[in-house]
Amino acid sequence: MKQVYILAIVGLAFIAVSIPQQGSAQCLCSGGIAATPITQSVTIAPTQTSVLTFTFQQFDPTIGTLSCVTMRDTISGVSTTYVLNTDPVDTIPYLFQLTVNNKISGPGIIVNQIFNKTYGYDTLNPAGQPGDTITYGPDNIFNHATGSGSTGGNPAYIGMGTVDFTYKINGGLVALDGGLNYKDSISTIIGGTINLTYYWCPSSPLGSLINSFTAIKKDKYILLQWLATNDQNNANYEIEYSKDGNEYLPVGNVPAGTNAAGTITQYQYQYNPDPSDVGKLYFRIKRTDANGNTVYSTIKEVDLSAQNRIGIQTYPNPVVNSVLVQFDENQNGNFMLELVNITGQILEQKKIILSGTNLTRFDLNSNPAKGIYFLRAKNMDNNEQWLSKIMVK
Repeated sequence: MKQVYILAIVGLAFIAVSIPQQGSAQCLCSGGIAATPITQSVTIAPTQTSVLTFTFQQFDPTIGTLSCVTMRDTISGVSTTYVLNTDPVDTIPYLFQLTVNNKISGPGIIVNQIFNKTYGYDTLNPAGQPGDTITYGPDNIFNHATGSGSTGGNPAYIGMGTVDFTYKINGGLVALDGGLNYKDSISTIIGGTINLTYYWCPSSPLGSLINSFTAIKKDKYILLQWLATNDQNNANYEIEYSKDGNEYLPVGNVPAGTNAAGTITQYQYQYNPDPSDVGKLYFRIKRTDANGNTVYSTIKEVDLSAQNRIGIQTYPNPVVNSVLVQFDENQNGNFMLELVNITGQILEQKKIILSGTNLTRFDLNSNPAKGIYFLRAKNMDNNEQWLSKIMVK
C-alpha cells in the first residue's frame, strides 16, 4: 500500500509476530561481538589520607558508542592499632575486633572491600600502671586485594571532560569482650592501583538511514514504527527485542520497500507479547544490506505496566526548511502545528486535518534564526498537546 504525504512517498510494511526463537550476536561487554576496551589507570601512592578524589577522562563519543564501564582496583594496606585501658581499678582481659572498609565509588559503580581481624584475649592493667596499653600490628589488612564493579553505557562517562571517583577508608575497633573503659587509635597506610575500562563499539551509521523509531504499547500488542530515507530495495530490517537490554532475540523480518531513491519509506511492525513478557521490554532494528553489512538502530524501551502514552517525533533534526511530524499512532481530527521559541513565543502556525494517518509536514516559512525551538502539535477537538524539541540550522 502506498500513500502520498505532500512530497514524501511512504511505503507501509506491517507484520505481526509473537515468541522469538534464537539469539543474536551484538557488540557488548560480554557475549556476542566483543567490544573494544580502553583502560586508564590511577596509582595511589602510600598515604594515611582517609578520603581521596581522583579523576578519569570521559569517553570520547566521536570514536564510537560506549557499551559499558568496568572499574577494577588492587589495594594494599597496613594498620597499626593502639589500645589503652582507662579503667582506674580493674585488670581486664579484652577481646577486640578490628574492621576496616575500603570503598571506591563513581557514577553507577560502588566497590566495598572489608577486612576483619580479632585480637586477644589480652589482659590490660588498670590505667596508669605498667601494662595498661597494647599495640597490634602493623598488619597487612589488604594485600593486593582486588575489587571490581561495572555499569552500562552510563552518560556520566560520555563527553570530553572528566568523571570523578572517590576512595574512602573507615572502620574501627570494637571490644567483643572486656570492659567499656578503653581508648584506641588506628593508623592505616594504603596504596594501590585503580583501573577504569571503557568498552565501546563502532558508531552505527544507521542513524542517517532510519529515523523516528518508536515503540508504543497498544491494547494487546506493541507497535514499532520507523522512517527510512534513501532506502535500498535489497536491504532487510530485522526486529530484535530484549528483556534486560543486553541479550537480544530476533522476532521477525521486514524487507525494504521498492520506492525510488530519495523517498521516505515508513515501516510498521506489530509485536504480540508472550505471557512471559513482563515489566520492561527493549526493541531495536537491525539493518542488513545486500553486501552483508549490518548496523543497528537506537534502542526503544516499552514498560508493559505503564499507561499508553502518545508522543510525536520530528525529522530531520536539525531542520533546514521543513520538518516531518510523526505521531506515535494514527490520528483523526483538526490539529494546529506551531513553531515556538524558547521564550514561549509562537512564530508560525499551520492548521491541518488528519484522517487515519500519523504523518504530516510543516514548512518553516518564517525563516527563523539558527537555534533551538519547539514544534508543538495541538488537537483542536480536545486540546491535547504534544511537544518536540528541534534545532534549526
